[in-house]
Amino acid sequence: MAESEEETLKAYRGIPGLSQAKAKAIYDAGFRNMADLSKATEEELAGIKGISKKLAAEICEYLRIEIPAEPQKAAKPRSEDDILLDEGLELYKQGKWGQALQIINDLIEKNPRNTDALLAKAEIYLDREKFQMALDTFDEITTLDPEIAKSWVGKGRALMALDQKTRAMSCFKKALTLDPTNEMALEKLGEEDRLPTFVDGLDNMLEGGIPARHIVMICGRAGSMKSSFAYYMLHKLSEKEGRKTIYMSLEQSRRSLMKHMKKLGLKSEAAKSMIVSDMDDMVVVDMAALRKETDSGAIESIDWLKSILNQLKSYKESYGCDAVVIDSLSALYSLTTFKNPRSELFFFFEKLRDLGITVFLISEMYGVEQTQFGYYGVEEFLVDGIIHIKTEEYANRANLFLGVVKMRETNHERDYFPLIVDQFGFGIVRD
Repeated sequence: MAESEEETLKAYRGIPGLSQAKAKAIYDAGFRNMADLSKATEEELAGIKGISKKLAAEICEYLRIEIPAEPQKAAKPRSEDDILLDEGLELYKQGKWGQALQIINDLIEKNPRNTDALLAKAEIYLDREKFQMALDTFDEITTLDPEIAKSWVGKGRALMALDQKTRAMSCFKKALTLDPTNEMALEKLGEEDRLPTFVDGLDNMLEGGIPARHIVMICGRAGSMKSSFAYYMLHKLSEKEGRKTIYMSLEQSRRSLMKHMKKLGLKSEAAKSMIVSDMDDMVVVDMAALRKETDSGAIESIDWLKSILNQLKSYKESYGCDAVVIDSLSALYSLTTFKNPRSELFFFFEKLRDLGITVFLISEMYGVEQTQFGYYGVEEFLVDGIIHIKTEEYANRANLFLGVVKMRETNHERDYFPLIVDQFGFGIVRD
C-alpha cells in the first residue's frame, strides 16, 4: 500500500536537518517515499531548492547507515552494437574521427533508432564545430525519443553556436524538466538568465532584463520612488514568472509598506512567491520602534551585515530565492559602525554574491550636489549595475527620469528617459 504524503513527510522529518519545508521540497521533487530517497544521489538532492550540498551529503550518509543497501542486480549483458559503439568512441579519442564516424554510421544504418549511436554522432559533429550537422542529428534524436535530456542539451549547445539563443534556452529548459540536476543545462541557463523588470521599454534596453545574480543599486534622491520601483519589479517577478522574491525593509514597517503598495494597485495575493519582511522575526527594524524599544548598547552589539546575510541564507535554504531588495543602504549604515568601510563593504558585497541571488540595494544620493551614488564612494565600483532615478523640476512640477548608469554583461544606452507611473505600472518613454 502506497504511503500518503503526510506519512512520507513525517518519516522525512526524522532525518536530521530536515525541516517541514525542506521535507516538502524533497517530496515535491519526486522522492515520494524513503525507498526513493535512499536511491538519490548527493547531486540530485543538492539540485532541490533549499537543500545545500552539505545537507545533501548528510542526508545520503544518514540513509546509508539507516537503510541497508539493496543487493546489486547482475549487469545486463552488452550487445554487439554496444561493443562496436565503444570501439568507435575509442577511435575518436585517438583522433581518428573519420573511422569513428564510419563505425557509428554503420550502426545507425543497421538500426536508425539507435539513439546512443545518434548521440555519439551528434557529439562528434559538435566537437568538430559542424554545428548545423550536429543540430540536424539532435533533431532526429528528439523526434525519436523526446525524453532524453542529453539530446536537448546538445541541441541547445548547437543552437547557441549558431547564434539562436532564444531557441537554445528553450532546449536547456526542456532538458531540466527531464533532468533537474543536469549541470550543463543549469550552467547554460545560469549564464544567460535575465530577470525582466516589467518596466515598459526598459527590458528591451537591457537585452531582456537584469542578468541573474547581479548586485544592482537603485539610486535617487528622497521622493524619487526608488522603493516603489524596486517593489514593483519583485512583485511582477513573483506574479508573472513565479520567481521567489524577498523585499527586506530596514526602516519602513511591513504594514506601512503594504498599505503604500496597495495604493499603486499591487495586491499581495497576486504575488504568491513574494515575501515581504521588516525582519521582525529576528529583531524589529522599524527605525522609530527600534530606537524606542532597544537601548543603544544592544543596537551597537548587533552585527547587522552578518544578520542580514544569515537571514537571506536562511530564506533561500528554506523557501528558495531568486531576487531580494534591501531597503535601504542608508538605514543599514545608520545601524553599523565601520572601522574600515572599503574593506568591510567589499566583503559584504562578495558574501551577497556568494548567495547566488539577484540583489537590489536602494541607495540615497549623496554629496553637495547629490550626484554621489553611495555614501562611501566605493559602492558604485563594487556593484554590477546602477539604475538612477532622478527628479527634475519643470513648471512647478517634479518629473522623473530613469537612466542605466552601469550594467555589466549588457550593451545598453546611457541616456536618461522620462519615467512614467500610472495605473498600468512603470514605463520609460524612448521616442
